[in-house]
Amino acid sequence: MKKNLISVITFLKGLVLLIKPHVFLSWIKNPMLTISNILNLSQWVSEQDKKDIFNDFYTPFRDYAKREKLYDYVITKLNLKNEAFDYLEFGVCEAISFKWWLQNCSNIESRFYGFDTFEGLPENWGLFLKGDMAANVPMLDDNRAKFIKGLFQETVGTFLQSNNLNNGKRKIIHLDADLFSSTIFALTSLAPYLKKGDVLIFDEFNVPNHEFYAFKIFSESYYVKTKLLAAVNNYYQVAFIIE
Repeated sequence: MKKNLISVITFLKGLVLLIKPHVFLSWIKNPMLTISNILNLSQWVSEQDKKDIFNDFYTPFRDYAKREKLYDYVITKLNLKNEAFDYLEFGVCEAISFKWWLQNCSNIESRFYGFDTFEGLPENWGLFLKGDMAANVPMLDDNRAKFIKGLFQETVGTFLQSNNLNNGKRKIIHLDADLFSSTIFALTSLAPYLKKGDVLIFDEFNVPNHEFYAFKIFSESYYVKTKLLAAVNNYYQVAFIIE
């Protein structure tokens, strides 16, 4: 019975490919993906335990400054203020969040790495066009900080070869690259180095086709278990700890 069913499914797959449904149905691809990801995001939100975590859901208005309250909560919760850790930020732009972490974590053994093209988005993202959000490479008077300019796909591999992330220190990974392609690349590149206690922070998490979608695919594909630590602005900014 199972063998016959497999034969029927195989036949139908070939028939579908033969009739080329994309010719007359390609217009529904993006709407269907968006609907699917919105439903997945809605389900994910409904499953989150809001006890004993910092969470402002539901709030009718977004206050971007709340993300600093999220950072402060994570630092206090995990006692990071004086801990030596490696901080990696993907999507730096004007380095507002990067500078915040640098100024609020004083251990001289910590290292802060910022990855960005500094030439703007490499592709369109919602209402933002390719090239938007360009910025100069920040000039900082702190020898713990280093910026790596270029596409993640061109710079992260070299960085990982020349820097030891298996050094026993906790990693704080701040994902603010907006795009699905950039976020999934950063996550999959770092997958071999993630360990229990590392922290993932997302800056546009509830955008269904981008950071949320990347997180979903990554965590399911790599069997990464995470626990939500904090969320603000209706899960726009979130922080997870690796379990």
